[in-house]
Amino acid sequence: MKPYNYFLTIVIMMSILLNACSPVPSPSKPNLESYPVEDSTINAEGDEQEAGSQLAGNLAYITNPQATAEELHRISLASNQFALDLYQHLLDKEGNLIYSPFSIYQALLMTYTGAEGETAEQMKDVLGVQDDNQIHNLMNALNVTLMAEPGYTTKDMQPLIFNMTNALWAQKNFHFEQDFLDKLSANYAAGLNLVDYSQPEEARKLINLFVASQTNDKIKELIPQGMLNEMTRLVLTNTVYFKAAWQNRFDEAQTQKDDFTTLDGSVNQVDMMNQSLTTGAFIGDGFVAANLPYEGNTFAMAAILPEDFVAYQKSLNAEALDKILQNLGENRALVQLSMPKFSTMSSIDLASKLMNMGMGNAFNSEIADFSGMTGGKDLYISDVVHQAFIDVNEEGTEAAAATMVGMVATGMPAETITLRLDRPFIYVIYNVETNAIVFMGHVVNP
Repeated sequence: MKPYNYFLTIVIMMSILLNACSPVPSPSKPNLESYPVEDSTINAEGDEQEAGSQLAGNLAYITNPQATAEELHRISLASNQFALDLYQHLLDKEGNLIYSPFSIYQALLMTYTGAEGETAEQMKDVLGVQDDNQIHNLMNALNVTLMAEPGYTTKDMQPLIFNMTNALWAQKNFHFEQDFLDKLSANYAAGLNLVDYSQPEEARKLINLFVASQTNDKIKELIPQGMLNEMTRLVLTNTVYFKAAWQNRFDEAQTQKDDFTTLDGSVNQVDMMNQSLTTGAFIGDGFVAANLPYEGNTFAMAAILPEDFVAYQKSLNAEALDKILQNLGENRALVQLSMPKFSTMSSIDLASKLMNMGMGNAFNSEIADFSGMTGGKDLYISDVVHQAFIDVNEEGTEAAAATMVGMVATGMPAETITLRLDRPFIYVIYNVETNAIVFMGHVVNP
């Protein structure tokens, strides 16, 4: 039986450009010798310092952030609210969908660290930020919770891995505010690498190599040719690596060709996996839901099969999904499950989606205010591009995602449920302790 890999990664890239100014010339890293990277760091005054390309800011990363269960639930709800708001703006995308709202949310929070004025207020509203003084600490605490080892393991278990890295790729000799750097280093462990964007293609290759090294080569070309230029000032990357096996693995011998009915009514033959398991499941109003836990029982995939897929997905909101996840934790049933194997890659331009969600100022070169980053109103977001990948098979799930934000100057079962995922369905991968959604998507044609 081939080894199972579930891999989740999210990468957030922000390229920042200087307005009205002339151009200024964990897993192992790729070889940087052939690329324009400096083995030094920048302090608040923009002076180069010796060695330590993974140091950003004067504050060490806080490894034990304090947060109550209620506070963790609140930050998870805010992240999930963003996930569902964004989902409603992605319904016009044809075909299967996979994206990582959790990583996008975290990357935008890091961007929000440097926002001021009305730009900050708009981002605060879209992200559901309630407490400026606590939000980054809570995000750190949620990250630590998600990366915690499972409460139980066995010698036969495949170790569950959930790793996250953040990095800054800054134009050398360019000024960034110390408070901005300190918040990112203390709460996001964001190390700083100095690069020379006067060689944009070489810088692009360097960052793409790093992203690939953190995503098991699933995201190889996050930054397309021509995206960076001599005016680029900063790139932020966030990667998440997730690997786990199903708690109840499918028997490959039970996988067989079966019908899957697509949205237009056509029927395709797909590889359908089959098994019986006792798990969280229930029949709701117009849908059936079940969860498939991963080994260690800290993460699970929830599958939701609506009677009317199109109408249901348009009505799905964060409150309804949170209730589903809660019910899955409280209701158990014997599930006769049929589920297609599927593999999906999505590439999404998020800029217009985020503007429509209420972050218009951040994309406006005349009024954007990211002075918390540089001390002046000289930055605005130009592009936000997201890529994601998922592969589901008998052993488990492998997934990867990357987002680029480019900134330019200016119990026992009570019943038996049969769940045949043989028509379009929605799925989320979430942490069972906090209900934080790390991946979300739908399958309309495996």
